[in-house]
Amino acid sequence: MSAKLARKIKRFRKERELTQLKLAARAGLAQSFLSNIENGLQSPSLKSLEKISKALDVPLNDLLK
Repeated sequence: MSAKLARKIKRFRKERELTQLKLAARAGLAQSFLSNIENGLQSPSLKSLEKISKALDVPLNDLLK
């Protein structure tokens, strides 16, 4: 996964004043997994990215640009 994608997820999360725990709960993902994504330690699947984009109310395309 690119560092750019990790930064975008983190930026969108912070813009919405969400903690990792709240975003993870909204997306149905583990907080540790979300943390690993934001820190570039794990690459999310397309399904996970779809869940994150929906939880952030951001089009998936905006995350992938």
